[in-house]
Amino acid sequence: MFSPMNTNDHTTSYRKCLLYGHHGWGKTTQFAHYQKHYGKGFIISGESGLSSIRSSGIDYLPFTSWGGETNPDEGKYSFRDIVKWIRTDDFKSKNYKWIGLDSLTELSDHSMKYANELAENEAKKLGKAKNGFEVYATHGANIIGACKLIRDLACHVLITALSKESTDDNGNVEYWAMVGGKATQQQLPGIFDAVFCGVRHTADTNDKTKKKVIRYVITDEVNGWKGKVRDEKRRLRPVEQTGNIVDLFRRMDMDDDAYEKWIAKHTQEEGDNNGV
Repeated sequence: MFSPMNTNDHTTSYRKCLLYGHHGWGKTTQFAHYQKHYGKGFIISGESGLSSIRSSGIDYLPFTSWGGETNPDEGKYSFRDIVKWIRTDDFKSKNYKWIGLDSLTELSDHSMKYANELAENEAKKLGKAKNGFEVYATHGANIIGACKLIRDLACHVLITALSKESTDDNGNVEYWAMVGGKATQQQLPGIFDAVFCGVRHTADTNDKTKKKVIRYVITDEVNGWKGKVRDEKRRLRPVEQTGNIVDLFRRMDMDDDAYEKWIAKHTQEEGDNNGV
């Protein structure tokens, strides 16, 4: 017999997030925020850029190919072999509270290389030219399949990517996660509960010799950015000034009394900043 699940149980409490945005916004830094808020986590890393969160002491493995050789003694790990390990009891026994992929852009490059090699080998066997459509079909299946597999793990998920600017048929500028293949780019947002866009803005200060960097998170479709969020109580604004996406999840998770206090506090702070 079936035993129905309930929307109020743990199966709907995990945050499944894609974060893409500008260089230097702080995408990798979010894993430190995750570790502090959610607890022990694990990163699948392809960026060789974890020095910014070194003191957080987060477990990770680096991927150096999509489906190539895995040889830990030589520092070689294929993404597919890491994923196989993630599905084992050994991995589950480590009781990670969240898992991160840093970054999907880097993984996309490896996937395209792998798909090209497959197509070239097949073309040689058949004595034909390489099928470019087959390359993108294989690559798209790789990337979407990988995102869905990680998304469906029983924990919080954060996948990062760089942003890519493009122009639609009407000349409008759009910003997508930087992965190979337009169809793959456009399919990605529908896979996640939250798609956050990290935007940097450099502003003047009172000291004309200095600038300050302001970080924003776009949570909706704004100025060509493809943000979205499944925010049950509609607590997030389309554009939030923050460099920590955990702050947004924390606000979404507040009970009503805590949220009302948060609103009162921040309304007062904004009034003070505006001279009210």
